[in-house]
Amino acid sequence: MNKKNLPKLLVITVNAWSDQNSTGNTISNHFGNWDPTKLSNIYLRDEEIDNDCCTTYFKICEKDIVNSFFSKKGMGSEINYLKQNKTNSNPKILKASKIKSFLIRIRPTIILLLREVFWKIGFRSKTNLNNFLKKNVPEIIHMHCPNLIYGHRMLYYCHKQTKAKVVLFFGDEIYTYKNFWPLSVIYQSILRYWIRKNIKISEINYAATPELSSYYSQLFGKEFKVLYKGAIILPPSPKLHSKPIKIVYAGNLLYDRWRALSLISKAIEKVSTSQTEFQLSIYTGTALSNEMNISLNTKYSSIIGAVPFSEIKKIIESADIVLHVESFKKKYVNIIKYSFSTKIVDCIQSGSCVMGFGPIELASINFLKQSKAAIVVNTYDDIYTRLQEIIQDNNIIDDYSTKMYNFSKNTFNLDIIRKNIYEDILELVSLNEQNK
Repeated sequence: MNKKNLPKLLVITVNAWSDQNSTGNTISNHFGNWDPTKLSNIYLRDEEIDNDCCTTYFKICEKDIVNSFFSKKGMGSEINYLKQNKTNSNPKILKASKIKSFLIRIRPTIILLLREVFWKIGFRSKTNLNNFLKKNVPEIIHMHCPNLIYGHRMLYYCHKQTKAKVVLFFGDEIYTYKNFWPLSVIYQSILRYWIRKNIKISEINYAATPELSSYYSQLFGKEFKVLYKGAIILPPSPKLHSKPIKIVYAGNLLYDRWRALSLISKAIEKVSTSQTEFQLSIYTGTALSNEMNISLNTKYSSIIGAVPFSEIKKIIESADIVLHVESFKKKYVNIIKYSFSTKIVDCIQSGSCVMGFGPIELASINFLKQSKAAIVVNTYDDIYTRLQEIIQDNNIIDDYSTKMYNFSKNTFNLDIIRKNIYEDILELVSLNEQNK
């Protein structure tokens, strides 16, 4: 496909476009082969950019809004970025990210509402933003839809200013009410209003799972195509599974995922009668409570902390088993029921044996079950039984690695996924030209 034929694409993100976070990593995965001269990004937090795809950015964050009350200058600023100029994060940035991680974990609704009020009142001086939009003249606006209202308001504003076609991706089910506390209902009602507005103006809609695609298609009366994160799928390399067998989890511990990991640690302890049979290593940037630390830092499991995504890829490639876990708590099951973690694709691409642990009614766990290419466990007794089987026969690990390769080499083929996205967008632009 000739890159010169691709339209100008504006990507809107709440976080800075970084391959170190899930959303940024997935956007890079989908648009990594786009013409960088036709790619721009508006982001809404004061964070570091880290990707190889895009060089043209506009940043507008809370600090810009505060400054606008005391200055007549327009809010936000254009940033030109080259990855080779990136410097390492300093300790202050790391500390701030831990505080942010803690706030994400507890997610007090009052703070979310106050932030939305702040953006509503403060988003006034738009001269710099308008100039950026006029300069880049996007033909397509794309967003991975967040559960934050001001992200949706920014998308709608940019569409209104540019008349660009809108392409949306929903990685999670964020429309239905998750709880009925008064403040939460207020917040969710406003969020639902903006989701409806943006879906109404959208031309192409993607969803992360078949379940979410079907649900939203019925709910909104529009087509939602299933879109996975792509991967370069290679045949698994032979491994010597020496004791202890290495099990790796890389991801956040939100929604009580840490409790599922704790059960795995306890199962390892139970099967390790004469020696340590397995060792669970947990790589996460989630702020940890004392209970998490006590439960997960044991003889059989340990929390390593956060490491760059480039290192994570090497770590999971060297693991014997890579984990995808989800919570069993009902309120969290309702939140993530239709979600498909992009970490699953990272696990599949590693070539290691994939193990999924969580309720079968979750789309991600059901996907692994239906693939028949992963070890799927739904209870503590299941974990114990499967670990015992692996102790008796290490070939189980290699068998599942081979099964996953055969299953995923077409489903998650990166070239095919990008080709489908780009063809969808090119067709949309072509139809738009014909209708002019």
